[in-house]
Amino acid sequence: MSESSVKTFAGLSRVTYVGEPLDLGHGIVLRSTYAHLFAANMMAFARAPEGKSNPPPWRAARGGFGYDIEVELAVPTAGKLPGGLSAEDAIWLIAALLRLSEYTYLMVPVISDIPFDAAAVSEREPLLQPFELEPRILHPAAEKIARLSVENLSWIEYVWPRTAELMRACPPLNLALRAADACTVRGRPASALLTAWGALEELFAPSRAELRFRVSAHIAAYLEPVGPKRLETFKTVADLYNARSKAAHTAQNAELGALVQSFILLRNALIRIIDEGEVPTQADLERRLFCGDAVTTSSPA
Repeated sequence: MSESSVKTFAGLSRVTYVGEPLDLGHGIVLRSTYAHLFAANMMAFARAPEGKSNPPPWRAARGGFGYDIEVELAVPTAGKLPGGLSAEDAIWLIAALLRLSEYTYLMVPVISDIPFDAAAVSEREPLLQPFELEPRILHPAAEKIARLSVENLSWIEYVWPRTAELMRACPPLNLALRAADACTVRGRPASALLTAWGALEELFAPSRAELRFRVSAHIAAYLEPVGPKRLETFKTVADLYNARSKAAHTAQNAELGALVQSFILLRNALIRIIDEGEVPTQADLERRLFCGDAVTTSSPA
């Protein structure tokens, strides 16, 4: 087997794809497939002998999980990917960008060293590894599984290589993208809210002093043109920063609404950065704030 043919196969869940295999560039191909990852909770009631499993009887316990895999992402393991990404980092980045663009609930529960449609009949035992098992706090509006659109996939194909390079050149963007992706994993809202605001501070804080006003002003100036809408956004962001401070300095949990609003704020800023292909400097933000540069928020196709 040549190095060029060695790939890692990622199974995407909670979305579907209809059409011919789609080349996303740099040897990465997206296509339709099917597999099902599941786990059931079981209990044993006798100690395991050394080096062996617990002996029966076993009993089923409530719980467990199951994920339908309906999209496969094939990523080269050998060779050079943009931004120096490993195959697993490239899988994460493409999944994270899909979540930013529209499919916030998308998951990658499992990766494999052979295609999923070949795993059942392969003479070689496939290496199947759990990848993302924790569900997200956001869900699709309809119960029907969402189909990946050509427009969104075209956007992914266009932006993922340069985003990978930008992440390597700008560590705060790398941290912010990973934080944005982590804050929607189901867990404690207060911790997730702090994660989201940590990302916003990485991108928009001039220093660790006067954070509330300056971060709120910079975000509003970056996302909105000068005028009443910018002022309204500034006030909304300042209120969300108060919720962040409450989560940081008290034992109370954060409201889910504040977390979702903060994530949307972070998402909009990241989409703009990705579309423009550059991270705003403090000089850029101050010019927008004090010189009244008109800006419009862009979004993926």
